[in-house]
Amino acid sequence: MGEMSTTLPPRIPPRVVEHDDPREPRRVHWRPPAQTLRGALAGAEAAIGSWLVVAVVAIAGYVATAAAPELGAATWVDAARVGSAIWLLGHGGALELTGVSITLVPLGVSLVALVGMATSLRRVRPATWWPVGAAVLCYTVLAAGFAALAATPGSWRGVLGAPVLAALGALIAMRGRVPAGTRTALDRVPMPVRVGLGAGAVGAALLLALGLATVIAAVAAGFPRVMELHAALVPHGVSSVIMVLAQLMLLPTLVLWAVGFLTGPGFAVGEGTSFSPGGIDAGPLPVVPVLGALPEPDSLVGSLGFIVVLGVLVGAVVGLWVRRRAAPLAQTAIAVAVSALTAALAIAALVTLSSGSVGPGRMAEVGPDAMAVGVAVVWQIALGAAVTALAVHPETRAVLGRVGGAVGSWWAGVRS
Repeated sequence: MGEMSTTLPPRIPPRVVEHDDPREPRRVHWRPPAQTLRGALAGAEAAIGSWLVVAVVAIAGYVATAAAPELGAATWVDAARVGSAIWLLGHGGALELTGVSITLVPLGVSLVALVGMATSLRRVRPATWWPVGAAVLCYTVLAAGFAALAATPGSWRGVLGAPVLAALGALIAMRGRVPAGTRTALDRVPMPVRVGLGAGAVGAALLLALGLATVIAAVAAGFPRVMELHAALVPHGVSSVIMVLAQLMLLPTLVLWAVGFLTGPGFAVGEGTSFSPGGIDAGPLPVVPVLGALPEPDSLVGSLGFIVVLGVLVGAVVGLWVRRRAAPLAQTAIAVAVSALTAALAIAALVTLSSGSVGPGRMAEVGPDAMAVGVAVVWQIALGAAVTALAVHPETRAVLGRVGGAVGSWWAGVRS
């Protein structure tokens, strides 16, 4: 017999059960959700960018008038603080300087911030609500920092309005990019309500467009008077540019005043004054060049009470919008009601921001009455929309046809 070769099996290492040391803390690796950091940077970009637009104008104004004796020991830091206060005023704050309280919101500043937020966040292309929340939070934190820099009593009110304005800009940026879960929730909203909300937004936009056209026409008609006031106030080149930019920040506010005029209630520029199509009662006005475009008390503009028909025509357009999207008569009626309320609430909210105080005494009352304008928008939109969406509806015509036939039969019976 030959030798037998034995092969030993490979040695298996013993199993060792390792227990974690309970005294050693367990490491948790947390990462923020996707796009959160990019959203925060977008919010910071929007806040700082819109603040720079206002602060640079304020600092340029300081540089242009630094030699004025009344400025005394004022520095460019003080000018930056004033710019911060104006930026916060555009977010609903108040500006209190040397005993003068200003609460009238320069809606041009608000518009710059709104567009900046929408543009910055749109570039992020958010797929969830995490970057949106981060952008709004970062925007609000920077607003608090600007309020600390402004160091005026009413500036902190702007910190409360900052997240609201930032959220509106974020919603504009999310248009067409609503996450799936939110889209499902929106689909549960009844169809007539969705149609009415969209139609109301169209009506509000048309009223604002008419207001803008009215402001342009008024400035063109009163341009000589505007330029006369401008030349009397700012003879220098740099100061002239600053004055024009400052009045551009007031342009959206003037548009809301024009909407108040077109819908009937009008607006005031000081206590005891009234500019409406039912009559003009003017008094001493602030020395602002663009106010030279306001109509004179004896002008034809004060006897144009029929101009409210423009609001009814806007309602007619809203009714056509509704009619193309809501077929049954009951749904169309609900959509018309929702559209009128939506347009009225949107315009009333904007008119509230365009009213306030620009100084002591009689100048504490400036702008339209939001309640009166809202009521006027409701009945004008509802009336116009009812004509084009309800009166010509096929079901309405069928009902009227049956009623007419019944009346005709009754009359024929009476005659026989």
